[in-house]
Amino acid sequence: MADKFMMDSHKLLWHLDRVHEWQSGKRNAPLHIDFGIVTGCNMGCKYCYGVIQGRKGEYGGYLMPKEAILRFLKDSKDVGVRSIAFIGEGENTLNPALYDSLNYAKEIGLDVSLATNGIEIEHDRIKDMLESLTWIRFNFSAVGAESFYNMHKVREDEYLKILDNIKKCVEIKKKYNLKATIGLQMVLMHDNVDDVVPLAKLGKELGVDYLVVKPTSDTFDKRLNSPDKEYKDMEDIFKEAESYSDDEYIVSVKWAKMMNEGKKDYQVCYGTKFILAVSGNGNVFPCGHWFNIRPEEFLMGNIVETSFKDIVNSEQYWNVQKRIESVDVIKDCETNCRQHYVNQFLSKIKTAPPHVNFI
Repeated sequence: MADKFMMDSHKLLWHLDRVHEWQSGKRNAPLHIDFGIVTGCNMGCKYCYGVIQGRKGEYGGYLMPKEAILRFLKDSKDVGVRSIAFIGEGENTLNPALYDSLNYAKEIGLDVSLATNGIEIEHDRIKDMLESLTWIRFNFSAVGAESFYNMHKVREDEYLKILDNIKKCVEIKKKYNLKATIGLQMVLMHDNVDDVVPLAKLGKELGVDYLVVKPTSDTFDKRLNSPDKEYKDMEDIFKEAESYSDDEYIVSVKWAKMMNEGKKDYQVCYGTKFILAVSGNGNVFPCGHWFNIRPEEFLMGNIVETSFKDIVNSEQYWNVQKRIESVDVIKDCETNCRQHYVNQFLSKIKTAPPHVNFI
């Protein structure tokens, strides 16, 4: 079953106008931004990259003010950003400004999405939330209360609450014939291999649109103990999981990332010109990897303090973008990062091959 969402690839081919501008050296805002509006979290996921960065992920944390969020969304639309995913180092549903912010994005014609652990979703806001979203994705990497606790560190009652919230979203989507895509995302480690097929089955039972199975993003020296080389031994498991796909439900295994052993086939990161990250405290970075790693080198500005328009047009922003190109992506960056697919594409077109006209 073909993955119509192209989750194991990229969509830059539908944005060639911006690719051509990049090739010509033109300064542009990114196409997409991963946006956090809170620094705290109410889960303790085993594969959280924030642990490596020194972030504690405590429940409270900083809540970005609503006025700063709305200003950022308007600025993003004005400078040419085409989509924003409410996803960050924290759990964005903990910020009560989330729902009004999604509604505002809809009003100004900005594509937005939400990645959530699903614990704290307000049932009376689900309908207008889904009306505003292009997609919502639940972080769900195990089946059953015991296995779920092992992966996410949440109690059984919270596990059941998440299931109920997913069911409620599916119910409301169907009742009002809404277009928002509802999905589950599984991050695969050694501990939850046995959950792959049961989760594929559960996703179908819940009535979501897809389950995506992705590898753990890790450091080059594997401080999260990601099973990069072992993924190749799981091919039969992946194929069995995919067998649950049909016309209404897709199980998408990120085969390209699963099979590359965490290795990169490019030397330079160009992807941050197209995909940017904003931390829950408003700090703007080329990607989330730098939130608490060498931040003094890669901080571009703060959207709570400064207009995003001014940040994008600043020399600081473009100096940092230039500095990123000198980073050793093999040893200084995480494996299978957010920009990985885009980097593969951009690195291939950066330099034309000999006899380029002989297509």
